[in-house]
Amino acid sequence: MGYSAQYLTSEEWMQLHAAYVAHGSGPEFWQVYQELQQAAIARHGEARIRIVNEFARTAERMGAIRKAILV
Repeated sequence: MGYSAQYLTSEEWMQLHAAYVAHGSGPEFWQVYQELQQAAIARHGEARIRIVNEFARTAERMGAIRKAILV
């Protein structure tokens, strides 16, 4: 499963993936998802829409959602 390192660090991606493995698409996964998304936006605020879309695609590839809706 690939990911873009443009907004997620390797450690953050591993943390997100571990949350999905541990919790599936439950609330604990989405809490980690939101925290990492906010951290990426804080680092790269000018790319907010690209970040949100990348996170949606990542969640789709992991299986947390069936179809990502992009902004």
